[in-house]
Amino acid sequence: MSLQTALTAALSGLRATQQQAALVSHNISNATTPGFVRKELDLSTAVTGGLGQGVRVDGVARRVDELLIRDARFERSRYTAQEARASALADYANVLGQPQDERSVSTAVAKLQQAFSTLRDQSDNEAAQAAVVDKADALVRRLHDTAAAATATQTDAKTRLQASVDQVNSALVRVGELNGTIARQTAQGADTSDLRDQRDRLLDQVSEEIGIRTYTRDTGEVVVMTRNGQTLLDRELPAGAQPLQLVGTDLMAGGKVISINPEQDIQSGRIMGYAQAAFQDMPRALAQLDQLAAGLVQQFQGAEADPTQPGLFTDAGAAFGSTAGLAGHIAVNDAVRTATWKVQSGVQATAPRAPGDQTQIDRYLGAFTATRAFAAPDLPANATLGDFATSLVSTQQGYRTTAEADLTTRKISADALNNARINRDGVNVDDEMQKLLLIEQSYGASAQVIQVAGRMLDTLLQLRN
Repeated sequence: MSLQTALTAALSGLRATQQQAALVSHNISNATTPGFVRKELDLSTAVTGGLGQGVRVDGVARRVDELLIRDARFERSRYTAQEARASALADYANVLGQPQDERSVSTAVAKLQQAFSTLRDQSDNEAAQAAVVDKADALVRRLHDTAAAATATQTDAKTRLQASVDQVNSALVRVGELNGTIARQTAQGADTSDLRDQRDRLLDQVSEEIGIRTYTRDTGEVVVMTRNGQTLLDRELPAGAQPLQLVGTDLMAGGKVISINPEQDIQSGRIMGYAQAAFQDMPRALAQLDQLAAGLVQQFQGAEADPTQPGLFTDAGAAFGSTAGLAGHIAVNDAVRTATWKVQSGVQATAPRAPGDQTQIDRYLGAFTATRAFAAPDLPANATLGDFATSLVSTQQGYRTTAEADLTTRKISADALNNARINRDGVNVDDEMQKLLLIEQSYGASAQVIQVAGRMLDTLLQLRN
């Protein structure tokens, strides 16, 4: 090996170690940057004419485990879906209360029944009659407040759903811009590793909102799809594009309706959690409340002399009309407010019954004890008013507790995979410091070779003179 070859090899070593030092410094400075992936310098032996010429820098390597990233995103997406749904259910459940709570509709039903039982023993007692009217009013208020809470939760979930859709669209437009930049720089042979980090951070954000799959083209561009294969992004998008749209209760992608269902297109993400709360959980809760309200109106209407006319409870002042929305406008008959004796004699009565006459009160109490048919999802098909109300509260609280239990499970899994991803692809400062020591030694050795070669050349020049 000639002195020239030795100098060339040593100089290539100096250049390589300089780049390594810069890259390690870049890694260390970004050790706490979210989404940053550790970079390494790809090196190979430089060979010319079959002879070694030192070391060659082939480029910056960004080695990630795509399968681990996919799994981490999926578990995180499942967690955020459950988090969104559990949060909505908790907001509603706080108003609903537990079956034994004072604020629950089941307690209000029980108190009204108790007030009628007390009235039976003192039917001509005006205070006892007024207490029945008061408890009936309290029950109506509880139904109104609970239905209003369900509606408010539904509205909030829809608002958050739209915000989540907007966030996905904004992130995908930016991913599309990075796609174009990465493709151009890749074609020019430039380093795109930091740009890919930025893109992965955006894809992480997208996956929290909606479950996605991705694959990368040879050009470096990434294609984004729902987990069931519906394309959300392919190459660049124009500014302001909306790859995902919320139209009524439907989500659209590329002009196609995509299903919000764990087994279909959108399998996870906040979008699914908010959509479940807005279009499944709260409508179901309202339907159950409406069934209870319908039971109250119909049972007490049926306890009157003329079961076709309004009873103690009315459909916004009229006889029973429709179940839909009834929990929000059920009302106590105004007739009992001006004449409380009607809760002893009958709402339709024109004169009070004789003191001690318990006939009508027994009919009202029979409205509580009679088993009737209900048509509410997840609740008994046949039950008394009290049992149905208790079952309603217990079941709706059960939705919340189940969602929160699932949330805990999802969080453990998501955190475990995210930590595995960070440990594999992130920066370990101790490891990087060890690399710096090796780089320092390598740099010193290459410099030493140049010094020795320089002295040898000086000696040759002296001999020549």
